[in-house]
Amino acid sequence: MDHPITFPLQFAHGSSTGASQSPQVSVIICTRNRADSLRVTLQALAAADRRGIRVEVVVVDNAGNDSARQVVESFASQFSVRYLYQPVTGIFGKSHALNCALDAGGLGELIVILDDDISVDPDWFLQLAAISARWPQMDIFTGTTYVVWPAGPVPAWASPPRIQTLILSAACFGPTDTELQGGQWCVGGHFWFRSRVLQHRPRFPDCWATEPVFQLDLAELGFRSVACPQARAGHRVQHALLDRRAALERARKTGRDVAWVRLQPFRTRVKQARMLRDHPWFGRLFCLVNYLRWRASSLLSIFYPSGSARFERRLLAAERMTMYLELYRAASTLPEYSLRARRPTAHPRGSSPASSKA
Repeated sequence: MDHPITFPLQFAHGSSTGASQSPQVSVIICTRNRADSLRVTLQALAAADRRGIRVEVVVVDNAGNDSARQVVESFASQFSVRYLYQPVTGIFGKSHALNCALDAGGLGELIVILDDDISVDPDWFLQLAAISARWPQMDIFTGTTYVVWPAGPVPAWASPPRIQTLILSAACFGPTDTELQGGQWCVGGHFWFRSRVLQHRPRFPDCWATEPVFQLDLAELGFRSVACPQARAGHRVQHALLDRRAALERARKTGRDVAWVRLQPFRTRVKQARMLRDHPWFGRLFCLVNYLRWRASSLLSIFYPSGSARFERRLLAAERMTMYLELYRAASTLPEYSLRARRPTAHPRGSSPASSKA
């Protein structure tokens, strides 16, 4: 197996970035041939208020061949930085890059996963620290992720919040702190967790939805998640995501992946998995009825008054139809959801890490 290559860089001096102490917050950013976008993300981190917080940024270059290393080195005077090169390529290379950062070790008490097209707000570090202190019993966190539009006109169909969540990786779980339950997860490009979860040696699996699976695996062990709106960061949307054909394909891909993530493997804390295992006939009927409902909604969209409204409905229907159809297919394929499977009288629960949190 190829090993990651580490290029140690000089740390900046100061109370929040000194190298003499271990970091309190480690921000992991995976990138591949997007040096310009990476630079904008690092600029936002450098401009954010980090007073009283020892911050480290770990950039993992996922088999890229651009100037990412030079970009990282240019920020070495502003905060602690590490550059890791991860040579494994493939469709799901990001999972290898994330695991590379975990394997490198030396991470802080709070470990942040941030995409290379995210710009954090000026008070983001302060809010991250405040949220984590406010919820000592919680292990996984996220904030608000809003859309930063590219230059040029924005199509009207992309404006509704539901579409931004579905297609543009935006998320706001509500105006107040909200605990995530029943198979919910934090946005993959903007979340953080406490280092204590690493005692279970979690891994990012080799799949497109690697961050949701990582979080659901931790939830099955008893770790808890909370979404808090105060920590805000913007997702800088690329023009390609605003193409109608690309948006439809992304909606269908999201539906497919969400279905399989929720059912494989079986997890007691995912409500769809429990329904389809414990009530297999009702669960299949539920999936089919909802598939037909959203198919009808898609067909009826021709009566919407504007083209943007019609396409918005088509996008929502495409994701929902695909998800319910894939839930039905997965339940018909995976043995734990078989109609003939024996149902235990009690659900085994994942071992709780509560005893190790003291």
